Amino acid sequence: MDEVLKFIGQLVAYGGGSVAIAYLAFQFLGKSWIEAKFAERLEQLRHDQALELQRLRVEIDSMLSGALKIQEKEFQTLPEVWTLLDRAFGQLSSLVSPFQEYPDLDRYTDPEVEEFLAGTKLSNSQRDQIRHTRQRTKTFQELIFYYRLNDVQTAISEFHNYVARNSMFLPPEIKANLEETSNKLWDAMTSKKIGHEAKDWKIQDEGWKKIKEEVEPMKKKIEEQIYLRLQDHGNRRH
Repeated sequence: MDEVLKFIGQLVAYGGGSVAIAYLAFQFLGKSWIEAKFAERLEQLRHDQALELQRLRVEIDSMLSGALKIQEKEFQTLPEVWTLLDRAFGQLSSLVSPFQEYPDLDRYTDPEVEEFLAGTKLSNSQRDQIRHTRQRTKTFQELIFYYRLNDVQTAISEFHNYVARNSMFLPPEIKANLEETSNKLWDAMTSKKIGHEAKDWKIQDEGWKKIKEEVEPMKKKIEEQIYLRLQDHGNRRH
């Protein structure tokens, strides 16, 4: 390379034009040397291009992998949130329904009462209350109500908390409808609780109306949205 630079320097010193310099350089250096340098430069460009393509490929694969993981999480979340909603809805509907069925304990014999109480959640002291009262059916209804209420509160809370924890994996419209439904479920339960404690049937009926007029239509809408979303996921997998 030192000889090449020296040769070019001499050409310039003697006043050679650019065309003459190029021609003489070609003659001096030889075609093979120039082609080798050209090939070397071309190989470097190809190497740089390959590195850039590899970088882009990794970046795209990472993006696709992230998107697929989010879709997979959504595919798992939607059925679970529907199960929790359906459970909360079912338990609350049973609690607030104006049509309640209880065993007529007043007609039971003592052994029959004992057999029945053994299958309930009532504590020993609560069972004693029923054993020693003349209004066994009414006492049982009052005591068992708060166990049922607690089960409903737990079901609604589990549904609400699941939506909150997994909100980032839920489509915005479905998420908004789930949150609204959670609030309506809680309102309906509160109406039943307040009405029961106040012995006010009108307030208790508000809980049933909320279920039939507000929660049930919203639940149906969510069911359709989740079904379509899951169908879309299924089609993507094929």
